[in-house]
Amino acid sequence: MSDQPSPETPAQIVETGTLRRPRPRRWNAVIAAVAVIFTAGLVTGLVTSRDDGPESTLRWTSIDGGLEEAVLAVPLDHDDPNGRSIDLKILRRPADDPSARIGSMIVNPGGPGFGAAVMVTNAKNYFESELLARFDIIGMDPRGTGGSDPAIDCIDDYDDMFSRTDLTPADEAARQTQIDIVRTYAEGCTTRTGDVLSHMTTAATARDIDALRSALGESTITYFGMSYGCKLGATWATLFPDTVRAAVLDGCEDPKADIAETNRQQAAGFQASVEAFLAKCASAPDQCPIARDGDPTDALRRLWDIASTEGIASLPGRPRVNETVLSTAMIVSMYSEDTWPTFAEAIAKGLEGDGSVLTLLADAYYQRREDGTWGNELEAFSVISCMDNTTALSAEQQRDLNRELSRIAPLVYPEGIFTVQPCEYLPTRSEDPVTITGAGAPTLLVLGNTGDPATPFASTQRMAASLASAVLLTVESNNHGGYRTNKCVNDVVHAYLTDLAAPAPGKKC
Repeated sequence: MSDQPSPETPAQIVETGTLRRPRPRRWNAVIAAVAVIFTAGLVTGLVTSRDDGPESTLRWTSIDGGLEEAVLAVPLDHDDPNGRSIDLKILRRPADDPSARIGSMIVNPGGPGFGAAVMVTNAKNYFESELLARFDIIGMDPRGTGGSDPAIDCIDDYDDMFSRTDLTPADEAARQTQIDIVRTYAEGCTTRTGDVLSHMTTAATARDIDALRSALGESTITYFGMSYGCKLGATWATLFPDTVRAAVLDGCEDPKADIAETNRQQAAGFQASVEAFLAKCASAPDQCPIARDGDPTDALRRLWDIASTEGIASLPGRPRVNETVLSTAMIVSMYSEDTWPTFAEAIAKGLEGDGSVLTLLADAYYQRREDGTWGNELEAFSVISCMDNTTALSAEQQRDLNRELSRIAPLVYPEGIFTVQPCEYLPTRSEDPVTITGAGAPTLLVLGNTGDPATPFASTQRMAASLASAVLLTVESNNHGGYRTNKCVNDVVHAYLTDLAAPAPGKKC
């Protein structure tokens, strides 16, 4: 696969072979990865049922933790409202202070492919008390994801696919094996999920958001989306500008970039993050295990060589760590500086022949659960990304692009890398992507991190420039997503969401 999903949830950091919860600080991509393991039990134990009043058409069911659950039926094809429908899982966390309640805030953690239920069950890890008191937090698992039905399904065992994936195949036969693996994966998506795949688009999900707003009985509504959630929110605001009360779009991709340019931008972003990680490591050798005996960059390169040749012993019963696992562990670790020490330890252990921490990091990214099953985030990511792509790269075009990416980001894309997209083997999308303008919407607050690896600052700037009424808040950090980075950011976001007071253009935190 080429692009990797950007899971957005509170980070679970790998430490000495276990997963722990760090002090929550901000949105970052390690988050959603493992939160499901700890929160799946919260959405069971139905105890009561009630209607939410005359303005809402949703029927809410109380569940553990003071949360409420509902199912929203939407048309599979919004151009055929009387045709087949699909069911979307909706979760609500009522405002802590009903007397000060402003309304509902629909949230999305990104991906694409991640459900939003985790943001509701872990709302205190995502939002400060100022927002929890004033808003009902509404999480919708987008079509094809999470608990919505049908969910995109392509494969059962990621270990099997990743263990057979050779990122740097040596000859044409090995490259053909890579193509065959991806083709089989895509055919599995179609066989298991069916023709609904064509409707798993961002445009359709944006229309689902409006259906949810209507079902909640609110004429205008508030939105908070991060990473891919920015693109989704910008699409919604473009299609339904009159229904937007306020929207925070945190960490955005370039809305005008094709798939190749998006890859280039992300490659540059991750290369910069890896370089910053290694520089910080080198500057404090007493605190960084891979800097005590030499150059940490050399340590990372040695690990790449070992992973690509003999592999590294992993957890009991799991495949050896190869380049695919190492790449995933590195990517997920770059989403937040909080994870850098863990990745340094993972490199050190890997060089000693212990790949367990690298495996746990990769598992977190792809939502491997304690019982050995996997979430469908990778599957949903790949399908939704393909449905939104305006062009599908052939294997030859992908090969040329990979050569370019190796020049842009040699620490992220090793020389000789060969990845293939599943897009050309999937059904044709049902509709073209929406041209994002935000015309007619009220002021939209866009947050951009100067050192964001997954959605580089320049990409967020381009999104803000594409939106007619956007105000860009610049956040100076190396993390993916700006909210909760510091008090300055929080104060700006809270004033905007509660009082509709947008910052002045050029504001920095």
